[in-house]
Amino acid sequence: MRKTLIYRVLRLLFLVILGAWIFVELSTIFTPKRDKLPWNTTSKIKGFYELEDNSIDVVFLGSSHAFCTFNPAVFYKENGIKGYVFASNEQPLWLSYHYLIEVLKTQNPEVIVLETFYISENNEYKKDGVNKLSLDDLPFSLNKIEAQNVAFEDNLEGVNPFYNYHNRWKEFNITDFNSKENGLLKGFTPLYKTTPKVIENFNVTKADLPVKSRLYLDKIIELANDNNIPLVLTYAPYNINASRNQHIKTVEEIALSQGIPFINYTDTTLLKTIKFDAQVDMEGGHTNVYGAQKVSEHLSHYLDNEFNFKPVKKSKDFEVLTSRFYAADSLKKIDNIDDYLNYLSDMDVYVAVTAMDAINKSTSIAFEKLGSQISFKDKFRVSYTGLFNNYRGYVEEKIDTMAIINKMQPNDKRHFYIRMESASFNTGNYSKIYINNVNQIINKSKRGFNIVVYDAVTNQILDTASFDTFETGNWSRY
Repeated sequence: MRKTLIYRVLRLLFLVILGAWIFVELSTIFTPKRDKLPWNTTSKIKGFYELEDNSIDVVFLGSSHAFCTFNPAVFYKENGIKGYVFASNEQPLWLSYHYLIEVLKTQNPEVIVLETFYISENNEYKKDGVNKLSLDDLPFSLNKIEAQNVAFEDNLEGVNPFYNYHNRWKEFNITDFNSKENGLLKGFTPLYKTTPKVIENFNVTKADLPVKSRLYLDKIIELANDNNIPLVLTYAPYNINASRNQHIKTVEEIALSQGIPFINYTDTTLLKTIKFDAQVDMEGGHTNVYGAQKVSEHLSHYLDNEFNFKPVKKSKDFEVLTSRFYAADSLKKIDNIDDYLNYLSDMDVYVAVTAMDAINKSTSIAFEKLGSQISFKDKFRVSYTGLFNNYRGYVEEKIDTMAIINKMQPNDKRHFYIRMESASFNTGNYSKIYINNVNQIINKSKRGFNIVVYDAVTNQILDTASFDTFETGNWSRY
């Protein structure tokens, strides 16, 4: 009798554990994978959990103003500081607090940097959609449940992915079953456009912070102190209004009273010192990649001077991050196709090329530097696909008068799936490049050659570009 009872209890316990495991796994599968740049929330959050334990020196917390402003590649290049931007869209301080709890489960950073833009958040509860962006991709834990409790007015919206996404099975693809993210950019979002802004200082007095924001600022300070980790408060460049400036004054006073550094990147004197120009260094309301480099260089040197960092140990992961980021950054600034292909000729990357509409007969000369074997002489308005990795001696090309659909399964030489489609003006007039079933140039294909540069080592798209080859000798980038 007693053995039977024990058996039943163990069986029940097994079924409960199995049910919980299935729930967690299905929750991951059903949750949307937000992996499209630039706001690739899933990659940013899951990439953090792919880090080795105790492998970062600095963690950056906050909203999109954090992940658009602090570039870990710059911190590593300048001072060997290994950082990760563990931030999310419109992240209020109560979620920054719970993100910090997640950080301390696996990391022991030497410094915590908190970007305080949303300290002015007056709403006790953000919109459900915003909360989901911050919380959906966090792994299931007691801390996640507590974060959902403080974030959602209706907690059912937060805790049950099947309640939110039960109809998503109709749109499943391979990415829904891929739980790993490489987090190549370490949470950073590079923005390359420019939106001229004006940043000015206001002669205002301080104003009380919203109650919930102040409560969680105090909790973050206390948590950092309890773990003996220095905290640095920052405010990213932004064309603030007088009301926000009043809150900045309050943060400055709190920081001063508790001996916490506060670096205000809306201060026009500091911006002038680091040569930050809001007319060219911002996109929309965020710092673009050029402004981010200036802020990151300044903050990197500040942290290196103020805190006693351990001797720098080279990290292969961060070496890859730095080299790949600067390569991607350089590619986006090249407008001439010859210079573009020259830059790529020595890199260990795959260059996928599809033609749309018109091909000029002298085109083959340009692609020879990547190993092209096809001559375009006397060819006009033909379909073409090419995949090159000159570093590895890899070339695969097709040319036809009819439309081409080239499906290339992974093999011993190339460990990723790619599908390239090309149709000339007379056979459909389109160009498509899918890598691992994701269309990389959707709504971006243009007349001429469309190019995707793919780093198979890190599973990262370094650049997409289109060059108009209709006119001889004038192959301009769109």
